Amino acid sequence: MNPEIEILNVLDPKCQELEVLGYAIIGESWAAHLKLRDPIDLERYSKKVSRLNSLGYRVEALPSGFADQVLELEVLNNPDYPYTPATAHALPTIESTRALWKPGSWVFGAFKEDSLIGIGATSKRADEVSIDFGSVRREHRGLGVGSAIASLAISTHANLGERLFSTGGAAVNEASQSTVKSLGFDIDEHWRSYKKPV
Repeated sequence: MNPEIEILNVLDPKCQELEVLGYAIIGESWAAHLKLRDPIDLERYSKKVSRLNSLGYRVEALPSGFADQVLELEVLNNPDYPYTPATAHALPTIESTRALWKPGSWVFGAFKEDSLIGIGATSKRADEVSIDFGSVRREHRGLGVGSAIASLAISTHANLGERLFSTGGAAVNEASQSTVKSLGFDIDEHWRSYKKPV
């Protein structure tokens, strides 16, 4: 972490102190959480997947043999990730991409015909599942692809017994916030990234 940068919850009184000292806000981000309750109802998620299927897509869990295709898509989409110090998305390598398939983690993808056009990755963290990131080829955005991928991820983990989920992103990415709200997440944390004055 850059010692010139501090990332604080907006409720932290230190935010006001830094602003008085002339620290600049260089990014805002958020975190969201979802708690599924028993008896579990996954209809909301199955509907999103079915809707995307009706548009000629298919969504499925990806085995590690798709690492090269996932890397290609992530390199293509990397410039479109909004940057904040709290949500930086490094340019992936084949090694970091293969590492997405670590124990407890899944990778999901959406296809149009035989082309991989969207992905999402999850990982198990303590007692919750994190939806770590998702990306969709530019020409397929706005059609519910990311929402369907996340829906399959939530359903898959829920059927394995998971009930708690988390995710997050940059505040400027309004589409991402709309997506997580439609999935039932509560955006319950807001963060600011501050840079020390020169």
